[in-house]
Amino acid sequence: MGYKIRKLNLKTKKQGLEEFGKIGASLPGQHIMVNKIFPLALKVKDVDVRAANILKQEMLSRGGDVVTSRQSLIKSEGLANIIILGTEKAISSLIDKINMQPFGLKELSEQLAEYIALGEAIYTRKIIKIGPVDFNMDQEGALIMGILNVTPDSFYDGGQYFEKSSAFRRAEEIIEQGAHIIDVGGMSTRPGSKPVSLDEELSRTIPVIEHVAKNSKKTPISIDTCRSEVAKRAINAGAAIINDISGLSGDNKMMELAFQSKSSIIIMHMQGNPENMQENPTYSDVVDEVYDYLCERTLKAVEAGIEKEKIIVDPGIGFGKKVEHNLEILSRFCEFNEMGYPVLAGVSRKFFIGNLLGGLSAEERLEGSIAAAVYAFLSGASILRVHDIKETLRALKIAKAIRDV
Repeated sequence: MGYKIRKLNLKTKKQGLEEFGKIGASLPGQHIMVNKIFPLALKVKDVDVRAANILKQEMLSRGGDVVTSRQSLIKSEGLANIIILGTEKAISSLIDKINMQPFGLKELSEQLAEYIALGEAIYTRKIIKIGPVDFNMDQEGALIMGILNVTPDSFYDGGQYFEKSSAFRRAEEIIEQGAHIIDVGGMSTRPGSKPVSLDEELSRTIPVIEHVAKNSKKTPISIDTCRSEVAKRAINAGAAIINDISGLSGDNKMMELAFQSKSSIIIMHMQGNPENMQENPTYSDVVDEVYDYLCERTLKAVEAGIEKEKIIVDPGIGFGKKVEHNLEILSRFCEFNEMGYPVLAGVSRKFFIGNLLGGLSAEERLEGSIAAAVYAFLSGASILRVHDIKETLRALKIAKAIRDV
């Protein structure tokens, strides 16, 4: 059987109590465990309750603990979600001890061992390859993806670069300001937006991609689309990345195109679609649900033959999420690194920033955007999709210098 294992980033007692409550732990137990300090908190879903009780006793004997529900402590059958609390040394010792035990513990032992090994690989990632370019992440810190919306109705810059000459000039400016990647989109995905025709999307994006590809060989191009025909034409014109807000689920030909073209892909989470995504989005656990969705979609991509090195994930901040959902995702952004893929953060000029600042318009959200981008970077974001290239790069340079002391 396969277990879902995820490292939780519990920075505060409040976050710990919330997570322990979701597991179903007793209130006294929650308050006892939340006062203990553990470097690792690993959430594991659908564990045999008999295994959960064995794990709790084994971790207690190693100075750790296991959070489980009140019911699972007295039941003799069924499944439970648990949180393993402890040091890496204690969990490694646990792995050795349960390797030959029943109730699914042998399989869990093997997966925990793989997880620990993967964690080491994640945090030693040095190179991200996009198209012909190898980006040294020790040197860059995070890659800046400059946004170029060739649309009349995008939420921030709609209409500014709709004319081809304006789009060409903006593309050159994005590159001159230091963007590592340029993301070209021809259909607005702002809340409430409606799709345009295929021909219209093609006429907006392909000339711009051809222009950038001709004039800049060192800046990979991303096509922001859910349509395989647009992505195919964009790749033929010089694009190296497919940025699909539907997570490669909106067009049944997109997965095969990504495989055949060897393009990098960005798999994003969105609840609903742009037209209805902000109509009261609801989650029982937003980080858990977004994480599970991205795991499911990346697994399908790998099963379709797409190389893991080509995959980038995006939690989809602002896409079918309320303000509190976006804040929760950002607060625990580092958890998405555990998937083993570069993580993109798209926070630039978004509504939740304006909301937090008293209802500021998109034009007034620069400082908030930079603050959110820096927080995402310090939480492990590998790519930041932004409107304000120069300003974000300057802020990141300072943040990286402080981080790397």
